[in-house]
Amino acid sequence: MRNKRMLIVFTVLMLLASFSVVARAQDEPHRLNDKEVKKLMAQLKKDAGRFRKSLDSSLDKSRLDGTSREDDINAILKNYEDATERLYDRFKDNKSVGADVEAVLDGAAELDRLMTRRIASEKAERDWAAVRDDLRRLADAYNVSWRWWSE
Repeated sequence: MRNKRMLIVFTVLMLLASFSVVARAQDEPHRLNDKEVKKLMAQLKKDAGRFRKSLDSSLDKSRLDGTSREDDINAILKNYEDATERLYDRFKDNKSVGADVEAVLDGAAELDRLMTRRIASEKAERDWAAVRDDLRRLADAYNVSWRWWSE
């Protein structure tokens, strides 16, 4: 009789332990595999290219055209694009790490501060919103904090 009780208690404890493992696994966020990250990076590249074009067009039609301020904005955009290109290259070589994503996010943070000043057209702002969404997903994929913007 005592062995039967011990067996029941042991079984109940095992069931509780297995339920807690399953519950914790469901709390874990979905991690992207390499194929999904590659697709995300391609989308980021496409959205960033669209943003670059709309920002250039917007600046060319603004009072900033031909000024040193426009040059500064283009330099910030170039730094972001360089960091992004390094990330793509390192990803292709299977060497990308969270620090590479952080470098991209640091460059994007500067762009984000510019975009909050309403320096560009509505189209450029919409295009930037798409880039920001891609960056959020990329940061999540690499488990990197992306708290630099307000949502």
